[in-house]
Amino acid sequence: MTDGRQGRAQDGGQGSAQGFRSAGRRRLIVVLILISSFMGVEVVAGVLSGSLALLADAGHMLTDAGSIGLALFAMWAAGKPPSAQSTFGFQRAEILAALMNTLALWGVAAWIFFEAYRRFADAPEVAGGPMIAVGAAGLVVNLIAAQVLRRDSARSLNVEGARQHIMADLLGSVGVVVSGALTLAFGWRIADPAVSALIGLLILKSSLGLFTRVFKALMEGAPAHIDVVELRAAMEAAPGAALVHDIHAWTITSGYEALTAHVLVDAEGAADPDGLLARLREIAYGYGFAHVTLQIERSADDCAEEYQAAPSAPRA
Repeated sequence: MTDGRQGRAQDGGQGSAQGFRSAGRRRLIVVLILISSFMGVEVVAGVLSGSLALLADAGHMLTDAGSIGLALFAMWAAGKPPSAQSTFGFQRAEILAALMNTLALWGVAAWIFFEAYRRFADAPEVAGGPMIAVGAAGLVVNLIAAQVLRRDSARSLNVEGARQHIMADLLGSVGVVVSGALTLAFGWRIADPAVSALIGLLILKSSLGLFTRVFKALMEGAPAHIDVVELRAAMEAAPGAALVHDIHAWTITSGYEALTAHVLVDAEGAADPDGLLARLREIAYGYGFAHVTLQIERSADDCAEEYQAAPSAPRA
């Protein structure tokens, strides 16, 4: 027997995810306009000042715009309804967009390392004053953009991927100001490539956490905020449940977690399977799952799957 109210659970999960997307989409559009407007200023200032740090920051703003555009496209694709061939729709598009944005960050870091290496050997003269002025303005722009996306990034890997680009660009703006100040105060030409290389390292470090979360979602690992062993113990403690096994918990997209499990019942559970299912559903929903499918079994022979899909918790 399966959970007969699965459809409503799925609709509720999709509605929650759609709500995240609607709010996130508006904020992403605001940030896209903000970033695109300032990007041209940095390109001109970078060419006129000869600063690699400033050009690197401008180039990264271009990838910012691209990452936001990709995130918006993924939101549009994820919002398409499910079909017989794509039963979850295209909700994974947001996870894939986050992965592509992570890889793009690594590409930006690689370009910065390459250009910094070239300039270490022959550091050109740069104009410190314009670097400081434009870098400071870029810092303000990135701080505003990061703040606009802060709330949505905590709930969506897709938005977090775009925000990571903004944060890396924010680091770039700090680097521009620092290298400009060192150049202006001490005439250190090497400050520009040295700070640029440091920015590249910080970009790699900041993107590693996002990559780890995206990789776990794509490998269908259990959501980080859910303790599967604890969940299993809570379900087995429900009156009528003798054993819960073959548990699978994974993230379909941000804010939309799924759970499937087999439940071996005792005499009480066999007498009232619908009541047991209702109790187990409430437990699963309490852990944040939006898509729950449970199968009732009256004997160990009813299912051939392994019984220890998750570690056993101590029984009271």
